[in-house]
Amino acid sequence: MLFENLNISRVVVHEIFQRNEDRSIRSPVFADALETLSTEAMGAFRLRMTDALSGQSQSLQMRVVRYGAGSFLELAERLIDTSNADFLVGSKQVANKLAEAQMARRIPGGMLIVFNGRVGAPAVPFVGVIKAETQAGFRRSKDGAKAVVEFLQNIFLTPATRLYKIGMMLFDDTAKPKPDGRRAFVFDSNISVSNREAAAAYFYEHFLGCALPSDGPYETARFFDLTKDFIRKSDLEPEKKRDLIDSLYVFVRDDQEPTFTADQFGSRYLPLELQDTYSDFLEAKKFTPNAVIRDTTQMGNRLRRRRLKFGGDIELSASPEALKDKVQIDVIPAEDGHGDNWTRITIRERLTGEQ
Repeated sequence: MLFENLNISRVVVHEIFQRNEDRSIRSPVFADALETLSTEAMGAFRLRMTDALSGQSQSLQMRVVRYGAGSFLELAERLIDTSNADFLVGSKQVANKLAEAQMARRIPGGMLIVFNGRVGAPAVPFVGVIKAETQAGFRRSKDGAKAVVEFLQNIFLTPATRLYKIGMMLFDDTAKPKPDGRRAFVFDSNISVSNREAAAAYFYEHFLGCALPSDGPYETARFFDLTKDFIRKSDLEPEKKRDLIDSLYVFVRDDQEPTFTADQFGSRYLPLELQDTYSDFLEAKKFTPNAVIRDTTQMGNRLRRRRLKFGGDIELSASPEALKDKVQIDVIPAEDGHGDNWTRITIRERLTGEQ
């Protein structure tokens, strides 16, 4: 798992507000100290972070496109090895940047959690931010530090809660010129729903300075090929294999969500006993566990026709829909009693031509 061995060193929480009626920025309420979390709260924090950024969630590795002076990357990099006092000051600059990025009044306020630590094996430093919508009536300015800790616990101890967005900047090698040697990840439960994608842009684009990855065509085609290969080599019955490949075509070609993860396909279509094997197979092939931009532009006619081969020189070609609805394929014993089984194909259409 990419975010294994997540260790969090420092946490600070500021409050961000919706813009004023005249669209001017309402100044954030800043923390005056770092947060001191209980062992339970810190454990929950780590667990929810790891879960959110895993392949089972709407997590994307982004391209860093803004990395100059005043960018999130530049601000975050200053926070890596700084003192606690300077970390607090620097986190306030991050809060101001988020307030500036929330340009539309429809974007709600909330809490901005800024934290840092190390992650992975070998461990690399990171800086993370969480924008979390607050419960009704909550205000940092009147509730104090005790309420902030309770707020953190409520967010991360409740698995159903999805009113937050996460940004993570990993610093693999800061000696390299920016943005090389840095990796950005974003979690947003709404990022894969087309009618909310624009609403999240303020967070990953204007605030974090990132853009959606551009390798969607390659990764979509690779996912299709790897999954098809896995199904074909499985020990499933031939009919079950055909059903799964039909489902793969539908999942890649017809699903309307702009992003997908391999885990979504596995948990939705594969038998339970194959799901872990499938995950291990993809990990061995180094296929990303994060969400992929669904893009079939490089797949040509591969999704329009399916070709089934029988023996050395017999082929059946049909659309996935026709194959599923109008063609029945049965395995029958060979009439001569020797060798492999035969195949009986029933096509619920008349012959209309030949080539």
